[in-house]
Amino acid sequence: MKPVILAEKPPQARAYAEALKPNKSKNGYIEVESNAIFPQGAIITWAIGHLVGLAEPKAYKSEWEKWNLENMPIKPDSFKYVVNKSKKDHFNIVKGLLEKASEIIVATDCDREGENIARSIIRECKAEQKPIKRLWINSLEVDAIQKGFRNLKNGADYYLSYIEAQTRQIGDWLVGMNASRLYSLLLRSKGLKDSFSVGRVQTPTLFMIYQREKEMENFVPKPFYELEAIVSHAKGNFNVKANVKVEQKQDALDVLSKHQILLNSPVNSDISKVNQTIEKESSPRLYTLSSIQTKANKTWKYSPSKVLELVQKLYEKKLVTYPRTDTPYITENELQYLVGNITHYQNIIGQPFEVQNINAQTRYVNPKKVQEHYAIVPTKKIPTQDEVEKLPIEEKNIYKEIVRNTMAMFHGKYEYSKTVIEIDMNGLVFNTTGKTELSKGWKELYPSEKEEKKDESLPVVQEKDPVSLKVDIKEGKTTKPKRFTEGDLIPMMKNCGSKLEGDEQDVLKESEGIGTEATRAGIIETLKKQNYIEVKKNLVYITNKGEIICEVVDGSLLSSPSLTAKWETFLKQIGKGEKKQETFLEGIERFVDKMMNEIPSQIESSNVSESIVKQETESHIGLCPSCKKGQIVDKGKFYGCTGYKEGCKQTFSKKLLEKNISEAQMKKLLNKGKTDVIKGFKGKSPFDSYLTLEVDQEKNVNKYKFNIAN
Repeated sequence: MKPVILAEKPPQARAYAEALKPNKSKNGYIEVESNAIFPQGAIITWAIGHLVGLAEPKAYKSEWEKWNLENMPIKPDSFKYVVNKSKKDHFNIVKGLLEKASEIIVATDCDREGENIARSIIRECKAEQKPIKRLWINSLEVDAIQKGFRNLKNGADYYLSYIEAQTRQIGDWLVGMNASRLYSLLLRSKGLKDSFSVGRVQTPTLFMIYQREKEMENFVPKPFYELEAIVSHAKGNFNVKANVKVEQKQDALDVLSKHQILLNSPVNSDISKVNQTIEKESSPRLYTLSSIQTKANKTWKYSPSKVLELVQKLYEKKLVTYPRTDTPYITENELQYLVGNITHYQNIIGQPFEVQNINAQTRYVNPKKVQEHYAIVPTKKIPTQDEVEKLPIEEKNIYKEIVRNTMAMFHGKYEYSKTVIEIDMNGLVFNTTGKTELSKGWKELYPSEKEEKKDESLPVVQEKDPVSLKVDIKEGKTTKPKRFTEGDLIPMMKNCGSKLEGDEQDVLKESEGIGTEATRAGIIETLKKQNYIEVKKNLVYITNKGEIICEVVDGSLLSSPSLTAKWETFLKQIGKGEKKQETFLEGIERFVDKMMNEIPSQIESSNVSESIVKQETESHIGLCPSCKKGQIVDKGKFYGCTGYKEGCKQTFSKKLLEKNISEAQMKKLLNKGKTDVIKGFKGKSPFDSYLTLEVDQEKNVNKYKFNIAN
């Protein structure tokens, strides 16, 4: 009988084993021999992520396997969990270990989802009555792990976090299963053949992208007019502008007339005010997952999911702290080791500087705001320069960026002199702002970053100095909203509460918007996989399929972050023990009933026919070579004719002798009669060939024909 340590994934388990020597690797677990922390030894095993998940609808009722409106809504009386089929053997190993455990130490990731993963396994193994402890650490360094195991938490203290996560999981299952089937079936009745995935986080995220798309489509540039002037001074000329922006040129002329100012004629005046201040700009806050995702996308065009993957790898290499954090603060403990290693970190980024401040600054160090995890910072592990250079380029970029961001808080502030000049012309004030850099401070660490547009360099002037102004009316035009980059989607999801009002806005502000640090990148990936959005050169485009689902959810709770705001309020109360899971799920079931009643009429009254025709047209690859009436389209596992209902049996395999036949090649084959040379067909020996078409007389359809390339 030994304690069993349940990690979330193999690399995490190996890190624990490294800290708990001596040990021996076994099949599916690691056996820790007697040591100072575990005198009787211990067993380390792992979950491989979600070993256990909610069962599919067919596990409850056979009629729920087929998508049919008559068998909806899907609302199980109680929820079943199943073991992932591909991981069944490993689950059985874990189950056997937990059954024999003297106690269970939950050592999955230190967040609600990690708690849910572990507790779901423990429950499925019927080991809930065992004593349970909790390992809670933010780093996989040896000393952090050892300290964590010496100071294990009471597992019961985290049980409500599990219930909160489980409640969210079940709620999302109920809404997703019912809404996805309902929308898909109703849209299929309109002529669509696609399936549509709908969820309380992915759908409002998509809808915000859709809204931006519509803003761009409907944008009409509007002219505006501003008053500017060239100022002539004894020490040099400069430009000034009045705080006037009007839609009609005549309105600008009226303002000039009111203040008795001539247009395009030199007018004598004097400088009425000169205000000079020294401005200081602190370095950026320490990184959360969202902020490093946004920065990395802007700098290197890495997708949010790629950044999460890279930071996770660096965490598993013990180079950075826990990635899925939403706080930009650290405690005095982290500050202490960071200060002690400043010289080493400076060498890593190759940028030595004179340290300006090693004291705890509340902008970065705030224990009261560190709850589950602290900011992403480098760990105490100091890699050699050779080890840093051997990191894959993407990991190296992210690692150095995290080190640089952390070091910036020890550098000086960016300082500049700001000068504001005002000229009062008969009651109309013209002004300008100038900026003179005094000290680069922390910005020295970012030499390659482009500076934002600098304010105009101004001559040295004094109040009452005589000047001559030549006023002009400048015409401008409003600019179209910018298309989102993939990196923009993360702050968009975080800040979406600003569009709500009252309590809902406060809830989303407190909970950092929709989704979590751990799930936002996955939501974006889901939108891609569902073919709702496309990312081209880092810019996000909504597809026709995405537009269709947005058109039919428009106006419903599923299109708004409001639903998540309501959920988060209740879920937080569950996590605090103030509300019950049963009450929440009863509300979700009522919401599902409401969807069943309202969505059919909403879709019936929506104007999706134009989008459906557009989608069908866009999906056409080429004219069917057999019936000459239908169109060849992507059918998923093969290419086929839209005229199958009229009897056309034309299909084409997507794979031929181990080579994928892409849609682009299929289009060339149908429209031009042959493909490009496709390399690497696997015959008796590999060969390259064009593809053309020939008629299969027996089946009365066309088939591929090889034309070997010379």
